[in-house]
Amino acid sequence: MVRPQLVGRRPARAGFTLVELLVVIAVIGILIGLLMPAVQKAREAANRISCANNLKQISLAMHHYHLDFGKLPPRARLAGSADANNGAGATWAVLIMPYLEQDNLYKQWDLSRRYYDQNDAARRGFVRIYFCPTRRSAGSSPEASTSGDQSVLADGSLASNVAGALGDYAVNLGTMSYM
Repeated sequence: MVRPQLVGRRPARAGFTLVELLVVIAVIGILIGLLMPAVQKAREAANRISCANNLKQISLAMHHYHLDFGKLPPRARLAGSADANNGAGATWAVLIMPYLEQDNLYKQWDLSRRYYDQNDAARRGFVRIYFCPTRRSAGSSPEASTSGDQSVLADGSLASNVAGALGDYAVNLGTMSYM
């Protein structure tokens, strides 16, 4: 059987028109727009969980320190004579480093020396667990403290800033009388 040829008609082509293509692109754009907030919420939830896990690890390290020494770590360990700086040596954050698998950084600290007398590698060393990913990450700006880490000189004035590593967590360990 022979089909008759239609005069003046073009054969139908398989494919999409420009309008159909633009509609599909618009629908995909809307779906991506709806999906982005969900992805950001999931990322923020993961960061909050990571932050809570960091606090848990710090508290476990405190408890392990307590098991080894019979007391929680001091606010700051005395190093040298108690002067206007209260002999400010290694803080609780340094003393629990071995329990946070930070032995290499802990070994760079000379516990008999004041904070201000430590080498830069010890003072500026990053401990990732001390950073809450919701707030910032280790190594983000600023990389070191820019103020507040000043020793008190004999005449009562402040020495220049001694930059040190930063963290996002703080601990209340009582009064100075427990050092």
